[in-house]
Amino acid sequence: MNLSRPDRRERLARLAAEYALGTSPPRVRRRLVRIARRDPVVAQALAQWERRIAVLGEAVPGVTPPPRVWRGIAGKLGLDAAAADRGPVSWWNRAGLWRGLAAASLAVALALAIVQLTRLSAPASPPLVVVLAGSDARPALIATATRGLPYLTIKAVIDATPAQGKSLELWALPGTGAPRSLGVIPAGAVVNLPLRAPAGESLANIPALAVSLEPAGGSPTGLPTGPVLYSGKVERMY
Repeated sequence: MNLSRPDRRERLARLAAEYALGTSPPRVRRRLVRIARRDPVVAQALAQWERRIAVLGEAVPGVTPPPRVWRGIAGKLGLDAAAADRGPVSWWNRAGLWRGLAAASLAVALALAIVQLTRLSAPASPPLVVVLAGSDARPALIATATRGLPYLTIKAVIDATPAQGKSLELWALPGTGAPRSLGVIPAGAVVNLPLRAPAGESLANIPALAVSLEPAGGSPTGLPTGPVLYSGKVERMY
């Protein structure tokens, strides 16, 4: 496909933005790289969007990791034999959950990038973006959805594969009331999680999402039973 044709520039801009954000599937990324090697128009589009995302990233305030993060890194590098993996911190019941959603600032930066993308490609159904991060503010998963489509696309930023016999379950966190399960996240670097209704409807009045560690197949109670590993604000581009 010739993406450098004038009538395909909007599609090229969308693909380049997704490439720079890291939300495009691996197969699409590899194909874009191959095309960029021989097509200077495509190469320029990818480079331009990478620069735009880099500028947005500079606006995100720095975060000082807690000491346990440094101890964990030292342990994995063999620099501190006494360091042990302390596992995920359960903070579901902490009062600061709503005040301290770890990925808020990064989500805003990504949302600004998506706004630029939507202005260029003018999709018929605006997107939603959720950056799910841990208590150390390190992004782990990026969930995106088109408002009118009944699924979330979830991309792993880090290796978030749960231990054997465990599952990651995604929860909608309403402003009031109990969390609502959106389902178990399938294994894979980029996966689609089906919703019961279009994303705009399924996530209506939902300000944030969270991911908990559950037994294989999901929570047996309909509510989170394990530690909440990641959370993030729902950014709506409409």
